[in-house]
Amino acid sequence: MASKSGKFISFLPGHRDVPVSQKDQSVLDVALRAKVALNHTCGGNGTCGTCRVFVIQGLEKLGPRNEIEAEMAQDRVFQASERLACQMEPVDGLVVFQDIFLRWQRR
Repeated sequence: MASKSGKFISFLPGHRDVPVSQKDQSVLDVALRAKVALNHTCGGNGTCGTCRVFVIQGLEKLGPRNEIEAEMAQDRVFQASERLACQMEPVDGLVVFQDIFLRWQRR
C-alpha cells in the first residue's frame, strides 16, 4: 500500500487503495462508497456470506468476530483470514482480497 495520510484499505484484485471515511461502519461501506465491486446480497446483515473476503494484511489489527460473523464462520468453516466485509471494522492498513474465481463459479 502506498504511503498516504489518513486511513486506507486496499482491495484486491485491482490494487485499489480506498480512503476510509468517518461515516464508514464496515469494510463493505468503504467498498460501496468507492464503487469497488464486492458482493453483498443481504444488504450488510451478515446472513448470506457473499461479502466474504480474505484478509491478506492487517488481520492482527482486527477485533474478534462479532456473534453474527462467528456463527457464519463456524457454519462455513472459515479460515482465520476469511472475514465478512459487512461485519469488519474498517481499520487502516487492511488489505483484503475477494476471490473472483469463486464468485464467477457460483453464478
